[in-house]
Amino acid sequence: MLLSKMMISSDLASQVHRHQLIKNEDYHAREGDLCYGCGSLLYQSSFIYHCTYFGTNAEEDDCAHFFIHKTCAHLPTKLEHPSHQHMLKLSARPLSFPISRDKCDVCGITLKWFTYYYRFYRSEFQICLACVIPFNKITIHPPYHPHKLTFLANLAAFRCDGCHELDTDFSYMCSTCPFWIHLKCSHLPPLLACDIHHKHPLRLTYSLPENYRRFQQSCRICRQYLRDPRDWLYHCPDCRFFAHIKCATSPPKRSLGSRRFPKSLSGLVQLPLPEHESLLRHCIKGSTLWSKDAALTPPDQINHWSHQHKLLLKNPSVASTTSEEEIWPICNGCTESITIKDGAFYECGECDYILHGYCAHFPQEMSDRAGYRRKIVAIQPRVHEIWSCARCKGFRNGTQMRYTYEGDYAQKSTIERNFDSACVILPECIVHKAHQHKSRPNYFFHAPAGEYTTCSACNQTLDGFDICYACDGFECFRCIHIECALKPLRVEHRWDPHPLHLITSAEEVIDHPHEFQCEFCSEEIDTNYWFYHCSVCDLSFHFKGCIDPFPYSKVKFGATNIMLDAHQHGLTFVLNKKKHQPCHRCHKDTFGRPVLECIPCKFVQHAQPELCT
Repeated sequence: MLLSKMMISSDLASQVHRHQLIKNEDYHAREGDLCYGCGSLLYQSSFIYHCTYFGTNAEEDDCAHFFIHKTCAHLPTKLEHPSHQHMLKLSARPLSFPISRDKCDVCGITLKWFTYYYRFYRSEFQICLACVIPFNKITIHPPYHPHKLTFLANLAAFRCDGCHELDTDFSYMCSTCPFWIHLKCSHLPPLLACDIHHKHPLRLTYSLPENYRRFQQSCRICRQYLRDPRDWLYHCPDCRFFAHIKCATSPPKRSLGSRRFPKSLSGLVQLPLPEHESLLRHCIKGSTLWSKDAALTPPDQINHWSHQHKLLLKNPSVASTTSEEEIWPICNGCTESITIKDGAFYECGECDYILHGYCAHFPQEMSDRAGYRRKIVAIQPRVHEIWSCARCKGFRNGTQMRYTYEGDYAQKSTIERNFDSACVILPECIVHKAHQHKSRPNYFFHAPAGEYTTCSACNQTLDGFDICYACDGFECFRCIHIECALKPLRVEHRWDPHPLHLITSAEEVIDHPHEFQCEFCSEEIDTNYWFYHCSVCDLSFHFKGCIDPFPYSKVKFGATNIMLDAHQHGLTFVLNKKKHQPCHRCHKDTFGRPVLECIPCKFVQHAQPELCT
């Protein structure tokens, strides 16, 4: 092995490295060793220059990884190039003077290594070594193709087999088989630092790895599907991040703005809501429905349209407690618990009927905000009548909001839909953690679902009769079901002692190269869509179906003295937790279902008539 001092121009040497360099004519390269001059991987046995601190215990880690090819070390300090009319000078990166761009003016790649440049007042030109060396290096043996490639010094029209773009450019061509590639694609760096994914460097791969081909993958930058698994791409295996090579190496696009952004984020509901936060309280207090004067000085008693008795003003501190947890009363309007955070509430002195302060002030009638010829009427069903909200799909037995149509428009509508009070006054714009843009806020707005195909959260087809939340930005076509947007940030599950977190992108789970498998159905999870995950136990569940919370969590049970023609005694509305108790009407098992029961007579009947069909 021969060692000698490095012989390059003193001006360039001062820019390259702070220590002296020595020559090594037979260096056995390690994995990941790169040339500081051209940025290419070193060959297994290379003629290189390296720092004199190589192999020592020096604190400077960059010294132990500083290498320069012999050819790069002896590049001419000046040369002429057919792409520019002036003489070009060789310089190391970063340049010792400011320059407006950091891209090669020939191939567009970011300049990190040696570069040839021209600068005179406002006239600037830069070119990377990859665009210079081929004029002296006519053939290459790349790792991405089995045959030798020949450089074409003249511009030619072709379709690149790396990025599949039709272009006219400098290129390499295979004389054995029909393989043609951009000059810039042939010298893409094997590792790339990307601003949009800063956790790990992205790795260049010449086809989509086999273990990711079960599901359709998409570029995380442009959001377009990866059309052909044989396309080149940059990816992070730890985070399941994929990007087209052009998207990963191009500067971020400037935002074109949106169609109707609000001027300020103040007052917008940000989803998912924190734990124990009420969506209804956010929506009512953020709208014109909420009377601030009524909130400050609520009357001691009211006559409410939903109940036959007077309601008295109470304080949530009257809630009883146990040694383990607090037990809060449940509102008959929204069927959510009444806590100290909600303030004073109203309670009937004669029966178990309770309303939040803001639910008590919710109007019985309101005009439709969309401008249609219809109004919204609130109905209070009987305590045991369970219905499903047309928007959030949840079961309720509280206040039911129903659209009523006016005039000739009523004859055109044949669909009757019921809505929860919170879903009726959902804000037009929201902010959601699942959708973020650097240059503008991540708004969603109400939009006809028929304009879109599938939900970006669950990949299910959108209901064309309903509305969804869709991104309001130009050139962005993401939309989600309303029930998906309302999913909680954390859920509890009996199979895991820790809460499961809502994952809207696989990048949120750090260092997870293996697949995500659903614990409930044992199927692999498509990480292009949302799912729930526990990082401590490494447990995952599909977003819908496998992790759906208890369906009757918004149903208020406990009502008594309910009279039916089918039975002579007063019945109690409960959730049946006893097995092998058939319904007296349809004789089906009622375990885990809402029922009306008479304990003395052992009478049980489904509370939902549709379960008896």
